[in-house]
Amino acid sequence: MYRPAQLGFGSLRQRLAGKAIARAHLLDLLIALLSRRSKMFSPGWGDETFLGELHGHVPQADRPGAISVAWGKTELRNGVERRDGTFLSPLCKLPTVAATVHLRAWIRAANRNACVILAGSHDQGYKVRERVFGSLVGRGVNLYFLENPYYGIRRIPGGISAIKVSDQILMAMGMVLEARALLGALHSEYEKLAVAGYSMGGHMAAITAAVTPYPVACAALATGASAGSIYTNGLMSWCVDFERLAGSPQQRPAAQERLRSLFDAADITHYPPPVRPDAGTILGCTQDGYILRCETERLHQHWAGSTLVWLNAGHFSALLTSRKMLCKCISDSLERL
Repeated sequence: MYRPAQLGFGSLRQRLAGKAIARAHLLDLLIALLSRRSKMFSPGWGDETFLGELHGHVPQADRPGAISVAWGKTELRNGVERRDGTFLSPLCKLPTVAATVHLRAWIRAANRNACVILAGSHDQGYKVRERVFGSLVGRGVNLYFLENPYYGIRRIPGGISAIKVSDQILMAMGMVLEARALLGALHSEYEKLAVAGYSMGGHMAAITAAVTPYPVACAALATGASAGSIYTNGLMSWCVDFERLAGSPQQRPAAQERLRSLFDAADITHYPPPVRPDAGTILGCTQDGYILRCETERLHQHWAGSTLVWLNAGHFSALLTSRKMLCKCISDSLERL
């Protein structure tokens, strides 16, 4: 049973989501319409035992174990070393095919700062992030791009369409633990470290910063405090197979509430702020049909001293038109660290 206050907040979110969709950028609406055919979570809820035990926290006091990155051959382009590497994920619950972490590094020898950049939803491989953030290498920041569990080289049989709800949560947990472990491996090599990401990558970057036991900068881009409303109220909810999750039309509201509750378990306000919240930059898009404005503001309020930036763009159009600003959010966060 859910308390009336919880249900009331859910109704408020639905009303706010309606307003967000009404002012959504045309590109957001177009992508949402095209994505409706490929239903998310069609394979169902997944591991019910795991979901029943879920508490949604990566304890801040748990220091990550040491990892050893196995680097491949280096390719030199315009003075930038590009190389791929692997290490074993700290999350032992991942399936064997996803247990090896894959990453790509862009390194300029003179750079003294570095940023770990996490992938967004459905962002497989490194090309999108390389195009958006690659210019930072010339501004003194080496880049480390992590491949998400279940994506790209780490995909399970059936790919993205085979991902269950429990897999999605394991993906999120893996992203945080792997990013934190990589930050630990890089800690002694750089003067300053940052973690960043866009959309889901931004949400997981924020959690990573919160559970890292030393100061790191963070750029949480196009995200908010919780993912619950994203999958149940915003444009992303159009892509979720609630018919399959519910089992019957009468159970659809219950299925939506359960999904929201599971993802709200990782609400960033459940974690203490990072060691240096003033080195955090939170970016929102005024025409975002996926992320509720109130969720972006709630994250900013929880991180007292953080910087909030608003872009006059949509969730997807910002990646095309505002790359300089997205990069500036990272470099500004590092400067404040």
